[in-house]
Amino acid sequence: MSTQTSKDVGCPHCGAAVKTEMWPGINAQDSPDLRGRLLDETLFDWTCPECGYRARLLYPCLYHDRDRKFMVYLAPSGNSRELDSVDISGKFSKLSSVKKRVVTTMPGLKEKILIFESGLSDYAVELVKFALADVMNEKYGKRAENCYFCCADEAEDKIGFSFLFEGESEPVRRSTRLDAYEKSLEIVKSSEIPDQDPGFLTVDSGTARRILDEYREHRE
Repeated sequence: MSTQTSKDVGCPHCGAAVKTEMWPGINAQDSPDLRGRLLDETLFDWTCPECGYRARLLYPCLYHDRDRKFMVYLAPSGNSRELDSVDISGKFSKLSSVKKRVVTTMPGLKEKILIFESGLSDYAVELVKFALADVMNEKYGKRAENCYFCCADEAEDKIGFSFLFEGESEPVRRSTRLDAYEKSLEIVKSSEIPDQDPGFLTVDSGTARRILDEYREHRE
């Protein structure tokens, strides 16, 4: 069940106190409308009714898809230490087989939802992103600030990503064959990643680098 609360938020432009609806817990099956607002990146949009000032109001939010067995916790401050003190698998045995992730941005939350809804491993997706980023950086002659998974299409044999480069306002879309994902998945399976998540984990480019370093060491 999704959880709703409200809080007075002070407008940074005019100072008005605005009672604001928030959703600290979202269940995908119970609230498909909230899922939709997450995917179109409007759930955290905030507008002051007094002066029209607009902002993105991020707050801690736990997204749970019980059918696909994954949970993603949005920790905008980057502080997820409150989760570290909870023995998730020990206290909540039903969650031992559930994928549990922590992200710090709205696009990161959206990406995890899309990855898991596509039935993919986010570890393998990060490996593909890591390799593709090098190709894109060389092609455009500058570093990609962010890269996010967009889609996977078996019929068209492609996996797609969106790159945002320094100094650019519009993202660049790039896809590659699903074979790249399959090869990355084999590397993940050969790594020391546990079959079940002990708790909420961060899986990002740093994770991909560690997996690749471990893989290369074992091959030497």
